[in-house]
Amino acid sequence: MVNLENKTAKGIQTQRHIMNVAIELFKNQGYDNVSVDRIVKESKTSKGSFYQHFPSKSSIFMMRFMELDENYIKIHNELKSQYSTAKERLEAFCYSVFRCIEEEMGKELMRVIYSAAIISNDHTFFTNEERKLYIILREIIEDGKKDNSIRNIESTHIFYKILVQSIFGVIYFWGLQLNNDRLENLGKPLIQQLISSLR
Repeated sequence: MVNLENKTAKGIQTQRHIMNVAIELFKNQGYDNVSVDRIVKESKTSKGSFYQHFPSKSSIFMMRFMELDENYIKIHNELKSQYSTAKERLEAFCYSVFRCIEEEMGKELMRVIYSAAIISNDHTFFTNEERKLYIILREIIEDGKKDNSIRNIESTHIFYKILVQSIFGVIYFWGLQLNNDRLENLGKPLIQQLISSLR
C-alpha cells in the first residue's frame, strides 16, 4: 500500500516527482515497456528511494488514483450544498468524475492504465469496493433511498455495481475513440438514462 501519510515535505516531493516521471514514461512508451530501473534513471533517483515510496511499479497508478479519490471527496462535499436531492447529486457527481478523469489523467494515460489492469493482477485497487470513490457512490444512493429521490432499484449494492460498470465502460469507449470528444459528453446520455430509471 502506498503511504500518503507521515512523510516529510521532502519525501512527499520525491514521491510525487517519481510518480510524475513514471506516468509520463507510461504514457509515451506503455506500462509494460517501462522498468523500475528506467523510472529510477529518468527521475534521477535511486532504487532504494523508489522502493521507499512505492512497493511496486503498479502502485504508482494506485497513488495517482488515491489522489483523485481525495478530489472526489471535496467535489462530493461541495455538491451536497448545491443539490436538494441525492438523485440530482448523483448525476452531477458522475459528470464530475468524468471531468476529473479527463483533466487529471487524460486519454493516453487511461488507455495505458486500462491495458495494464486487464493483463495484470496488480491493479486490484481499481475494483476495491472500499475505494473512496465507491464509498461516495454508495452513500449517495443510500441518501437517495432516504429522501425518496432514488427508487426502483433492487438494492444499493446492485445499482452501485451497475453505475460503476457504466462509468468504466464509458471511459473505455472514450479511450478507443480517435477523436477529441469530451469524456463527459460521451457519458452524459448513459448517466441520464440510468438516472431517469430511478423515478
